[in-house]
Amino acid sequence: MSIFTKVAMNVLLNNSHPEIERKQCWNLHPHREQCTDCKDICPYGEDIFSRPNLVKDWDPCTDCGLCVSVCRARCIIPSTEQVQRDLAPATSDNDTVWIGCEKSTRHNDLVRACVGALSWEALAYLALNKKLVLDLTPCGECENDLCAQMLRNNLTRLVEFLGEPLFNARFTLAYQPEDAPYEAKELSRREMFTHMSDSSKNGTKQLLRRLPVLQDDEENRIQPFRYALSERVKQLKTATETPFHYGVYLPAFTSKCFGCGRCEKNCKAGAIRLEDLPDGQTRVVITPWKCSECGMCVSSCNHKAIDGMKLRSLTSLGPVSVLRFKKNLCKDCGKPIPPETTDGVCATCRVKLRTKQRQAAAAERARARAAERAAQKAAQKAAAEAAETAASAPAPAPAEPVSAPGTPH
Repeated sequence: MSIFTKVAMNVLLNNSHPEIERKQCWNLHPHREQCTDCKDICPYGEDIFSRPNLVKDWDPCTDCGLCVSVCRARCIIPSTEQVQRDLAPATSDNDTVWIGCEKSTRHNDLVRACVGALSWEALAYLALNKKLVLDLTPCGECENDLCAQMLRNNLTRLVEFLGEPLFNARFTLAYQPEDAPYEAKELSRREMFTHMSDSSKNGTKQLLRRLPVLQDDEENRIQPFRYALSERVKQLKTATETPFHYGVYLPAFTSKCFGCGRCEKNCKAGAIRLEDLPDGQTRVVITPWKCSECGMCVSSCNHKAIDGMKLRSLTSLGPVSVLRFKKNLCKDCGKPIPPETTDGVCATCRVKLRTKQRQAAAAERARARAAERAAQKAAQKAAAEAAETAASAPAPAPAEPVSAPGTPH
């Protein structure tokens, strides 16, 4: 493939700005406070976002990736160019990748508008392939508090995910210009041509893989960084005898869970799944690489069966079973009910039963009132008829006086 064809295909296939998957947005679900992180951190927030989950114009967007990194629900999908730009250093020849922002005066391999614009998943993926040097020399003079806070959150999350020993081994934080100077690997002529050939082949494969016809997994575009991280963790697990353990935040299900399915329905990323087993039990399965750690499942559980998001140590980001339980079903509709239910019916059927009972009682009272009114009407009618009969009857004749014997008439 020629360089001109490659550039033309990149222009046709790559989108130069992120996309928003609105059904996953935090603000479309009931919460106590509205999330405006993407609009607040974007340099052109007022020009791009009419609301945090609605875009009015992408033209000012520079594809810096700040909104992608700060989104707590991962509903902002990075552009293809950003994914390729962030993950490409993993295949470089150097054993170490230098990362810095646009204000840095050092020579860095990966330059972004802000180091915090790289999501922690992308940094973790790079760290599992190369050693990383984060150039933080301009951060002391940066006045953007939101970016500084996001960078601290990303570094904290990386320590939790990789563990402190592995983090210290793979990351170097350069706070001074003389810390971790840049070193470029020198290649021989043969190595240089071999590298160019391999890069061309890899670029062609990646280009073909990005074609819509050949994309066999739609979910990879929704969580591309987490999916790439999951695949790298899977490779390391098969290549090493003792697999590493990674810290992942997962919803902590408790014994109060009875399988109502609200968490599965509200998880728009499809990370939670309830499976019925042949032995009559039900298990809760979570796919960590799909989980955005947003906490929507926690807020949607009305029965307090999820005790927040807890850090767990896993050897892979594939599906994991977190709870098994026996379902209790409603005897009327067959829906799951809490185990402490005494009447054996769900809340909906209980309301329907109470409604029927109230309707039956109301109907009985209505019939009693109707019978009472009918009796009153019958009594009133009988009284009226008796009064009418008495009024229409002839008056009796007056009796003649009876005189005493011997009394002259």
